[in-house]
Amino acid sequence: MKKRLSYRKAKKGIAEQYGISINQDIIKSLGITENNRTVEINYNDKTKEIIIKKI
Repeated sequence: MKKRLSYRKAKKGIAEQYGISINQDIIKSLGITENNRTVEINYNDKTKEIIIKKI
């Protein structure tokens, strides 16, 4: 699945931001709910991968 990151310019010295929408089926599969949505995000510099895990 290819996605394009959304982009928000820096405002008042606050850093620029990038975001991505994640398919609802993936969110449900991870067990993420409105009240339980803490995740761990890791970046692998060698493979240039971002890994999101439900904790």
